[in-house]
Amino acid sequence: MIIIQHITTLWTKKSRGMPAAEKRNAVPHRLLLPVASQPLPPVFVHQVFAEENDFQLKQTTQFPTSEEQYWSFQFQQQGDQLKVAFTYSRTEHGTPDRGSCTRPLFSLKLNQTGTFSINGRFSSYQGPYYQSHTVNLGFVDRFHDNLFLTQPPDHSIDLRAHLF
Repeated sequence: MIIIQHITTLWTKKSRGMPAAEKRNAVPHRLLLPVASQPLPPVFVHQVFAEENDFQLKQTTQFPTSEEQYWSFQFQQQGDQLKVAFTYSRTEHGTPDRGSCTRPLFSLKLNQTGTFSINGRFSSYQGPYYQSHTVNLGFVDRFHDNLFLTQPPDHSIDLRAHLF
């Protein structure tokens, strides 16, 4: 089973500095997972959004039909190992450019976790805005609501860049 916790933080220029930056930086990077429906799906996604103003967490769950991809990730399961790859897209991840290619991130053995982080700057008619993504991934044989809280990840990739 693949467990995904995708935490997205969105802000604009008006909340770039203090005191809003303090609230933004307090958005957690790992959370308790919500209760999963039974029977458990092969892929469980816990999406968390924190947006400008109070950066209150809005949480949803999804059960993607594909076991081979989610968002910008591709998965290839081989026995008790899950290979995780990532594809950068400027429209999805913003600038600065990280190279528009698919790259392997890490391989998770059964009951291991990994964390991936990326941020980006975007332009719109209303002005610049920013997003930060932290994606916690688990390849497990059983669902645990505290999967990402009990120990540090076995693998960690950080593609965050200085945005200002």
